[in-house]
Amino acid sequence: MNPPAVIGEVAMALAEAEFEVYTTRDHGKLARYFRKEHGSLTFINIDEGDDESVWRKWMRSVRDDEECKDAAFGVITMLDDEEKRKNYLMNLGVECGFVVIKLGAAKTTEIILRTLEANEARGRRRYVRAICAPDATECICALDDETLRGWIRDLSSVGMSAAFSSDISPKPGTRLKNMQLNLKGVRIFLNGVIIGNHEAPGIGTVSIVMFEPGSINDDRRAKLRTFIRKTLQTTMDKALELA
Repeated sequence: MNPPAVIGEVAMALAEAEFEVYTTRDHGKLARYFRKEHGSLTFINIDEGDDESVWRKWMRSVRDDEECKDAAFGVITMLDDEEKRKNYLMNLGVECGFVVIKLGAAKTTEIILRTLEANEARGRRRYVRAICAPDATECICALDDETLRGWIRDLSSVGMSAAFSSDISPKPGTRLKNMQLNLKGVRIFLNGVIIGNHEAPGIGTVSIVMFEPGSINDDRRAKLRTFIRKTLQTTMDKALELA
């Protein structure tokens, strides 16, 4: 919450490590969101604004709310203030540490990654997945002298599920060579393999595709993760508006 400029680099590194990362500056909406979505872990930039005590009061109010009690917190700051460190760690008992970001982006990332791992923030999924709107993506691929076209239902850095508009439903084991993914104006070419199909109400056949690792270089992986992160952030922004 209230991310300073340097956190942009840290957030990118966390996304590369397959953590879901969101940002907001609206603590009122975030508190209401905690009542609907439990188990959130939030790092608060306590340097935001003129009165740091605002963040201590806000944190206490969240902790006093029975519907938000499983929310966990950490602190980020540019100032290594021993009194503030004591207030947050000892008096408030923040679970995720007091991180001084003047140590640099690399060290800050290392500290936060250790904290996230210790708190099992990754969850059960190994890879972050974004649910995509039908009009946000397109997948095109040549198969058996026919062009398969469809939209991506969900996307991760290692695979996707897609609904193809063709009458042909690729069978498991089918190799999709030189697929073109259009992600809101960003075009990526890679190879994939169908590992399964299932029927989805109102959609039809949905194919599960794993990307071939050899077809994904650093640039393509970065583009995938950038799209995934932007999609997740948009989803979060909408959820906060409705909180």
